[in-house]
Amino acid sequence: MHIQEPLYSDFQKLFRLHYKTLCMHAYKYLADADESQDAVQEVFVKFWEIKQEMVNDKNALYYLITAVRNNCISRLRKKVHTISMEDETVFNKITDTPLEEEIKENTDIQTLVDEALALLPPKCGAIFRMSRLDKLTYQQIATELGISIKTVENQMGKAISIMREFARTHYIPLSILLSLIYFLEHRGILNFYV
Repeated sequence: MHIQEPLYSDFQKLFRLHYKTLCMHAYKYLADADESQDAVQEVFVKFWEIKQEMVNDKNALYYLITAVRNNCISRLRKKVHTISMEDETVFNKITDTPLEEEIKENTDIQTLVDEALALLPPKCGAIFRMSRLDKLTYQQIATELGISIKTVENQMGKAISIMREFARTHYIPLSILLSLIYFLEHRGILNFYV
Protein backbone atom coordinates (compact mmCIF):
# COMPACT_ATOMS: atom_id res chain seq x y z
CA MET A 1 0.00 0.00 0.00
CA HIS A 2 1.34 3.42 -0.94
CA ILE A 3 1.63 5.73 2.05
CA GLN A 4 0.45 9.28 1.45
CA GLU A 5 3.41 11.27 2.76
CA PRO A 6 1.64 14.42 4.05
CA LEU A 7 -1.14 12.41 5.69
CA TYR A 8 1.32 9.98 7.28
CA SER A 9 3.35 12.91 8.58
CA ASP A 10 0.20 14.30 10.19
CA PHE A 11 -0.52 10.86 11.65
CA GLN A 12 2.95 10.78 13.21
CA LYS A 13 2.34 14.21 14.73
CA LEU A 14 -0.97 12.98 16.15
CA PHE A 15 0.82 9.97 17.62
CA ARG A 16 3.59 12.05 19.22
CA LEU A 17 1.10 14.57 20.57
CA HIS A 18 -1.25 12.13 22.31
CA TYR A 19 0.72 8.91 22.88
CA LYS A 20 1.80 9.66 26.46
CA THR A 21 -1.64 10.89 27.52
CA LEU A 22 -3.33 7.82 26.04
CA CYS A 23 -0.84 5.53 27.79
CA MET A 24 -1.72 7.18 31.09
CA HIS A 25 -5.41 6.69 30.28
CA ALA A 26 -4.82 3.00 29.50
CA TYR A 27 -2.86 2.58 32.73
CA LYS A 28 -5.97 3.52 34.74
CA TYR A 29 -7.57 0.35 33.41
CA LEU A 30 -4.65 -2.04 33.06
CA ALA A 31 -2.32 -0.95 35.90
CA ASP A 32 0.61 -2.18 33.82
CA ALA A 33 2.88 0.25 31.94
CA ASP A 34 4.06 -2.16 29.23
CA GLU A 35 0.59 -3.47 28.50
CA SER A 36 -0.78 0.08 28.45
CA GLN A 37 1.77 1.03 25.80
CA ASP A 38 0.90 -2.10 23.79
CA ALA A 39 -2.81 -1.25 23.98
CA VAL A 40 -2.25 2.32 22.77
CA GLN A 41 0.10 1.28 19.98
CA GLU A 42 -2.44 -1.29 18.81
CA VAL A 43 -5.12 1.41 18.67
CA PHE A 44 -2.89 3.69 16.62
CA VAL A 45 -2.11 0.89 14.15
CA LYS A 46 -5.81 0.17 13.68
CA PHE A 47 -6.54 3.90 13.49
CA TRP A 48 -4.08 4.24 10.59
CA GLU A 49 -5.45 1.13 8.88
CA ILE A 50 -9.15 2.02 8.99
CA LYS A 51 -9.57 5.67 10.06
CA GLN A 52 -7.05 7.62 8.02
CA GLU A 53 -9.73 10.13 7.08
CA MET A 54 -9.83 11.17 10.76
CA VAL A 55 -6.13 12.01 11.07
CA ASN A 56 -6.80 15.75 10.84
CA ASP A 57 -10.29 15.61 12.32
CA LYS A 58 -10.87 17.72 15.44
CA ASN A 59 -12.56 14.68 17.02
CA ALA A 60 -9.57 12.37 16.48
CA LEU A 61 -8.52 12.53 20.14
CA TYR A 62 -12.02 11.64 21.37
CA TYR A 63 -12.07 8.69 18.99
CA LEU A 64 -8.66 7.53 20.23
CA ILE A 65 -9.64 7.86 23.91
CA THR A 66 -12.73 5.73 23.31
CA ALA A 67 -10.78 3.19 21.27
CA VAL A 68 -8.11 2.89 23.97
CA ARG A 69 -10.76 2.42 26.65
CA ASN A 70 -12.50 -0.28 24.62
CA ASN A 71 -9.20 -2.01 23.87
CA CYS A 72 -8.30 -2.02 27.58
CA ILE A 73 -11.67 -3.47 28.55
CA SER A 74 -11.31 -6.10 25.84
CA ARG A 75 -7.87 -7.03 27.17
CA LEU A 76 -9.24 -7.28 30.71
CA ARG A 77 -12.06 -9.50 29.51
CA LYS A 78 -9.56 -11.82 27.82
CA LYS A 79 -7.47 -12.00 30.99
CA VAL A 80 -10.54 -12.68 33.11
CA HIS A 81 -11.51 -15.40 30.62
CA THR A 82 -8.03 -16.94 30.96
CA ILE A 83 -8.28 -16.89 34.74
CA SER A 84 -11.69 -18.55 34.58
CA MET A 85 -10.32 -21.33 32.42
CA GLU A 86 -7.55 -21.95 34.96
CA ASP A 87 -9.73 -21.72 38.06
CA GLU A 88 -13.48 -22.18 37.73
CA THR A 89 -14.06 -20.76 41.20
CA VAL A 90 -13.08 -17.32 39.91
CA PHE A 91 -15.82 -17.21 37.29
CA ASN A 92 -18.58 -19.77 36.91
CA LYS A 93 -19.20 -18.77 33.31
CA ILE A 94 -18.14 -16.25 30.70
CA THR A 95 -20.91 -14.54 28.78
CA ASP A 96 -21.16 -11.74 26.26
CA THR A 97 -22.35 -9.31 28.91
CA PRO A 98 -20.18 -6.30 29.79
CA LEU A 99 -17.29 -6.91 32.19
CA GLU A 100 -18.93 -5.01 35.04
CA GLU A 101 -22.01 -7.26 34.80
CA GLU A 102 -19.84 -10.37 34.83
CA ILE A 103 -18.15 -9.10 37.98
CA LYS A 104 -21.43 -8.05 39.58
CA GLU A 105 -22.93 -11.47 38.97
CA ASN A 106 -20.01 -13.37 40.47
CA THR A 107 -19.64 -13.24 44.22
CA ASP A 108 -16.32 -15.10 44.11
CA ILE A 109 -14.65 -12.04 42.55
CA GLN A 110 -16.21 -9.76 45.18
CA THR A 111 -15.01 -12.08 47.94
CA LEU A 112 -11.52 -12.24 46.47
CA VAL A 113 -11.22 -8.45 46.29
CA ASP A 114 -12.71 -8.01 49.78
CA GLU A 115 -10.14 -10.44 51.17
CA ALA A 116 -7.29 -8.57 49.51
CA LEU A 117 -8.44 -5.16 50.78
CA ALA A 118 -9.08 -6.49 54.29
CA LEU A 119 -5.36 -7.21 54.59
CA LEU A 120 -4.53 -3.49 54.43
CA PRO A 121 -4.11 -1.78 57.81
CA PRO A 122 -6.50 1.20 58.22
CA LYS A 123 -3.99 3.99 57.47
CA CYS A 124 -2.48 2.02 54.61
CA GLY A 125 -5.94 1.24 53.21
CA ALA A 126 -6.99 4.89 53.37
CA ILE A 127 -3.92 6.01 51.44
CA PHE A 128 -4.31 3.19 48.91
CA ARG A 129 -7.92 4.21 48.29
CA MET A 130 -7.06 7.89 47.90
CA SER A 131 -4.26 7.11 45.44
CA ARG A 132 -5.64 4.23 43.38
CA LEU A 133 -9.37 4.85 43.49
CA ASP A 134 -9.77 8.58 44.10
CA LYS A 135 -6.73 9.28 41.88
CA LEU A 136 -5.20 11.86 44.23
CA THR A 137 -1.50 12.70 43.94
CA TYR A 138 0.85 11.85 46.77
CA GLN A 139 1.09 15.59 47.54
CA GLN A 140 -2.72 15.88 47.74
CA ILE A 141 -2.91 12.86 50.03
CA ALA A 142 -0.14 14.20 52.28
CA THR A 143 -1.86 17.58 52.54
CA GLU A 144 -5.30 16.10 53.23
CA LEU A 145 -4.02 13.71 55.91
CA GLY A 146 -1.44 16.08 57.37
CA ILE A 147 1.46 13.69 56.78
CA SER A 148 4.67 13.80 54.75
CA ILE A 149 4.93 12.66 51.14
CA LYS A 150 7.53 10.13 52.32
CA THR A 151 4.92 8.57 54.62
CA VAL A 152 2.48 8.37 51.71
CA GLU A 153 5.16 6.70 49.55
CA ASN A 154 5.97 4.21 52.31
CA GLN A 155 2.31 3.35 52.91
CA MET A 156 1.66 2.91 49.17
CA GLY A 157 4.72 0.70 48.92
CA LYS A 158 3.37 -1.37 51.79
CA ALA A 159 -0.10 -1.58 50.19
CA ILE A 160 1.27 -2.69 46.82
CA SER A 161 3.51 -5.24 48.56
CA ILE A 162 0.49 -6.68 50.39
CA MET A 163 -1.55 -6.75 47.17
CA ARG A 164 1.34 -8.38 45.27
CA GLU A 165 1.71 -11.13 47.89
CA PHE A 166 -2.03 -11.76 47.94
CA ALA A 167 -2.12 -11.92 44.13
CA ARG A 168 0.84 -14.33 44.12
CA THR A 169 -0.75 -16.71 46.64
CA HIS A 170 -4.01 -16.68 44.64
CA TYR A 171 -2.25 -17.17 41.29
CA ILE A 172 -3.53 -13.90 39.84
CA PRO A 173 -1.37 -11.28 38.12
CA LEU A 174 -1.14 -8.15 40.29
CA SER A 175 -2.37 -6.02 37.37
CA ILE A 176 -5.57 -8.09 37.20
CA LEU A 177 -6.21 -7.74 40.93
CA LEU A 178 -5.71 -3.97 40.79
CA SER A 179 -7.89 -3.71 37.69
CA LEU A 180 -10.69 -5.67 39.36
CA ILE A 181 -10.52 -3.38 42.40
CA TYR A 182 -10.73 -0.36 40.10
CA PHE A 183 -13.67 -1.74 38.12
CA LEU A 184 -15.64 -2.84 41.17
CA GLU A 185 -15.18 0.59 42.76
CA HIS A 186 -16.07 2.63 39.72
CA ARG A 187 -19.13 0.54 38.93
CA GLY A 188 -20.42 1.02 42.49
CA ILE A 189 -19.95 -2.65 43.34
CA LEU A 190 -16.97 -2.41 45.68
CA ASN A 191 -17.61 -1.80 49.36
CA PHE A 192 -14.24 -0.46 50.41
CA TYR A 193 -14.56 1.77 53.44
CA VAL A 194 -11.63 2.78 55.60
